[in-house]
Amino acid sequence: MHPRQVFSKEQIYENVWGLEGAGDSSIVMEHIRRMRAKIAKQADRDFIETVWGVGYKWIG
Repeated sequence: MHPRQVFSKEQIYENVWGLEGAGDSSIVMEHIRRMRAKIAKQADRDFIETVWGVGYKWIG
Protein backbone atom coordinates (compact mmCIF):
# COMPACT_ATOMS: atom_id res chain seq x y z
CA MET A 1 0.00 0.00 0.00
CA HIS A 2 2.96 2.32 0.59
CA PRO A 3 5.68 1.50 -1.94
CA ARG A 4 9.08 3.04 -1.24
CA GLN A 5 7.99 4.40 2.15
CA VAL A 6 10.43 3.43 4.88
CA PHE A 7 9.01 1.79 7.99
CA SER A 8 10.95 1.27 11.22
CA LYS A 9 11.02 -2.10 12.93
CA GLU A 10 8.87 -0.61 15.67
CA GLN A 11 6.22 0.57 13.19
CA ILE A 12 6.09 -2.84 11.54
CA TYR A 13 5.88 -4.60 14.90
CA GLU A 14 3.03 -2.39 16.13
CA ASN A 15 1.07 -2.85 12.90
CA VAL A 16 1.40 -6.65 13.01
CA TRP A 17 1.22 -7.46 16.74
CA GLY A 18 -0.27 -4.24 18.14
CA LEU A 19 0.80 -2.14 21.08
CA GLU A 20 -0.04 -4.99 23.43
CA GLY A 21 2.46 -7.38 21.79
CA ALA A 22 4.46 -9.49 24.22
CA GLY A 23 7.71 -9.58 22.21
CA ASP A 24 10.00 -6.91 20.86
CA SER A 25 10.74 -5.40 17.49
CA SER A 26 13.86 -7.53 16.90
CA ILE A 27 11.56 -10.35 15.76
CA VAL A 28 10.80 -8.22 12.70
CA MET A 29 14.34 -8.83 11.40
CA GLU A 30 13.81 -12.59 11.55
CA HIS A 31 10.50 -12.38 9.69
CA ILE A 32 12.06 -10.11 7.03
CA ARG A 33 14.86 -12.67 6.59
CA ARG A 34 12.34 -15.49 6.13
CA MET A 35 10.23 -13.46 3.69
CA ARG A 36 13.33 -12.66 1.62
CA ALA A 37 14.22 -16.35 1.45
CA LYS A 38 10.73 -17.27 0.24
CA ILE A 39 10.70 -14.45 -2.32
CA ALA A 40 14.15 -15.47 -3.58
CA LYS A 41 12.77 -18.89 -4.52
CA GLN A 42 10.25 -17.25 -6.86
CA ALA A 43 11.95 -14.07 -8.09
CA ASP A 44 15.38 -13.04 -9.25
CA ARG A 45 15.52 -9.84 -7.21
CA ASP A 46 14.90 -8.58 -3.69
CA PHE A 47 11.66 -6.70 -3.05
CA ILE A 48 12.51 -5.60 0.50
CA GLU A 49 15.26 -3.06 0.93
CA THR A 50 17.01 -2.40 4.22
CA VAL A 51 17.49 1.29 4.97
CA TRP A 52 20.30 1.12 7.52
CA GLY A 53 19.57 2.92 10.74
CA VAL A 54 15.95 3.52 9.72
CA GLY A 55 14.04 0.35 8.78
CA TYR A 56 12.71 -1.38 5.68
CA LYS A 57 10.88 -0.48 2.49
CA TRP A 58 9.08 -2.45 -0.21
CA ILE A 59 10.59 -1.68 -3.61
CA GLY A 60 8.21 -3.87 -5.63
